[in-house]
Amino acid sequence: MRTVVEIPQWQGSLSPTAPRLVEGAARLAAMVPGARHVRVETGDTLAETAERVRRALPEDGFVVTVGGDCGVELEPVAAALRRYGDRLNLVWFDAHGDLNSPATSPSGAFHGMILRALLGEGPPGLTPSPALRPDQVAMVGTRSLDPGEAAYIERTGIGGLSTLDDGAILYIHVDLDVLDGIRSVGYPEPDGLSARALTEAVAALAARHEIAGLGITEYAPSDPRDEEMLRSLVPELVRLCAASRPWQVERRAAAAWPALHVEERDGWLLRHTPGVHRRRSNSALPLPGVAVPSVQAVEDFCAARGIPATVQVSPAEHHGELDALLAARGYTTAGRTLVMTAGTATVLAAAGDPAGAGPVHDRARWPELFQAVNGDAGDMAVIERIRPEAVLLAKDTSGVALAVTEDGWTGVFCMATHPDHRRKGVARALLAALARWSEERGADRLYLQVEADNGAARALYEGLGFTASHGYHYRSRA
Repeated sequence: MRTVVEIPQWQGSLSPTAPRLVEGAARLAAMVPGARHVRVETGDTLAETAERVRRALPEDGFVVTVGGDCGVELEPVAAALRRYGDRLNLVWFDAHGDLNSPATSPSGAFHGMILRALLGEGPPGLTPSPALRPDQVAMVGTRSLDPGEAAYIERTGIGGLSTLDDGAILYIHVDLDVLDGIRSVGYPEPDGLSARALTEAVAALAARHEIAGLGITEYAPSDPRDEEMLRSLVPELVRLCAASRPWQVERRAAAAWPALHVEERDGWLLRHTPGVHRRRSNSALPLPGVAVPSVQAVEDFCAARGIPATVQVSPAEHHGELDALLAARGYTTAGRTLVMTAGTATVLAAAGDPAGAGPVHDRARWPELFQAVNGDAGDMAVIERIRPEAVLLAKDTSGVALAVTEDGWTGVFCMATHPDHRRKGVARALLAALARWSEERGADRLYLQVEADNGAARALYEGLGFTASHGYHYRSRA
């Protein structure tokens, strides 16, 4: 679920245009498509507003925070830090450093201290705990620094995008004054990023990282040309960021279930595995950053291999235009699937005792166990090519599940219970063993796919703490 949190705070700014930030927050919120809208009324003090924001932030789903001045980011970033800890990095797209402390600030305006406050040095009541470390911050587009800010950067070594680790989870902050030529901000600066450059930078980040949240701030409406530009820019930034987590799951799932022939071409991950009939092994997955890639590339790839043209529309909620285009070309729908995720610790606590289920390290036994449980060992042709760490979990010959771990995530595949042992807790025991195995390897999050209409399986997973991440389906044409 996508939520936009509107915070019409202007009291953190001393710009003459600051009162316009109230209207700007409302306009930005209206530009976020398909979102639940939460408006937080400002309090008598910045600390009171921050407390209201803390209470209003949803626990689940992707959150877009719109301001208001940059100070509205205090609680959303703090919430992301509490959730993700050391893995969180804050990417600060801003013309200004916002790194003053109360002692160095020339103006005393909080929106010029917010990043320093997030780093643990802010006014009383406006400093989160825990705080970010300097190596968790990357600054982009910054071109106007006060002396105290420049000294702080030199002392702490805060850098740019090149400092981000591949496994980092990002919170992205956008102060609209990072843009070149924008007029509807309190303190415009020359030589900024174009809207296209900003979009391309965010698209590149979303392709490599899970983005935990997005903040867009400092819109003080004054020029219709800015409004027109933002009506295109804001939805695209939201689309890219909101799709990042589903894409990171799908990227890992593609590696965890490898096709024999794989190509990246014209906005697609193209996959073909002769002799294997699963759609995932013989389909095209749209790559991030391209809303509607070329369908002709899929059709040429599949025609050359004598297989039906099949597209995994994933995540479905971010590819409406692609889905409509495929439907118009005669592609039919199949395989509606829900992807669910959970914290490993949550599943461990809920699933209880593995009850005899555990890992089978001898791979030579895997085919016989698949055969014994579901009468088919055909998936071994794919499983033998898995490169990330994988293990089969089994409970005697009553049930099996495959676990594949990469970059802190474990995917759950091939979950099956023998018909004679259903409704006896086999799947729960397998998931308990799988979560324990994942925890031992430092993988603190799990994902799985389940048929959208399989109510019994969904109820089991929900009872163990899994929640919906996204959906996908396939479209095929012979």
